[in-house]
Amino acid sequence: MQPKATAPMPHQPDAMNATPPAPPSGPARIFTITLNPAIDHTVRVAALIPGDVHRAQGQQVEAGGKGVGVAAVLAALGQPVTACGWLGADNDAVFRDAFAARGIDDGMLRLPGSTRTNIKIADAARGDTTDINLPGLALSPEELAHAEADLLASLARRVRPGDWCELAGSLPPGADTAVWERIARALAARGAHIAIDTGGAVLLQLLRHLADPTRGAAVPVAFVKPNRAELEELSGHALPTLADVATAAQALCRDHGVRQLAVSLGGDGAVIATADGCWQAAAPRVPVATTVGAGDALVAGTLAALAQGRPMPDAATFGMACAAARIQRIAPGLPPRSEVDALAAAIAAVPL
Repeated sequence: MQPKATAPMPHQPDAMNATPPAPPSGPARIFTITLNPAIDHTVRVAALIPGDVHRAQGQQVEAGGKGVGVAAVLAALGQPVTACGWLGADNDAVFRDAFAARGIDDGMLRLPGSTRTNIKIADAARGDTTDINLPGLALSPEELAHAEADLLASLARRVRPGDWCELAGSLPPGADTAVWERIARALAARGAHIAIDTGGAVLLQLLRHLADPTRGAAVPVAFVKPNRAELEELSGHALPTLADVATAAQALCRDHGVRQLAVSLGGDGAVIATADGCWQAAAPRVPVATTVGAGDALVAGTLAALAQGRPMPDAATFGMACAAARIQRIAPGLPPRSEVDALAAAIAAVPL
């Protein structure tokens, strides 16, 4: 368990900036930041029938949470990655083992208590998954303040200018969007590129706060990946056509300082947008074993490509290839890189 910090309380956004950013050294690195991770317990059934008794075909337990899933795919791609955030100290073994096995640098801070468990029911007949997500660590306001100060201090020791930092997933009970805002502002002040993959309502509030000049200097967001439903929530209206999605995506770039984004559309592929252009890319047709981890794979592949300097839409189509590779297998991870590259070569991004 980490000792309690004596750093400034987290309402002071300069807590991370006491030490000047280190000069760039080596290639850009990627950090995932997950404040509400989970142990994913996946149960496979032939067909999910509500109210019925089922005999499971198999099960697996693995370290989960959006940022943890993204880190696993990045490591599989050979991209150095550090998983940061908060874990319960009482049941962290599954995370320690996963990080060691996959070559993920463990930057997670341990907090009192247990990390939550999420139950995922994989339906073979439908090719989809039903999720039952439990609440996360319940921290008192004092515990939350200490945890945030500790995390800011840890990131300050690690992050260099030019690195990529992904703010990923939901918030634990008691935390609000202001926690993400303070972390994002501190990371941006160190010269990091900010990527955000959170829920729609939190994402909208966070983007508004980061772009609001009354709250401090505007923080540009390098990448976001909403799905269609989340983009509809951000836009405030339905987006039934690709043209509607494209218009809303570019409005997000224009109005909220987002430099580039990929809107995942499931089997319909993705709409990819920057301030200067918009493209539609069809998803490759592949057999679906599970949809678990598809979004994380898309984000991971895109971030890996962006960190290597590849532009949009090329970076996002590589991310789509990672997602297509991921959904073909129940076990976590990716097939050999040659298969991912072959999928990427088959994805064409068409201007809209």
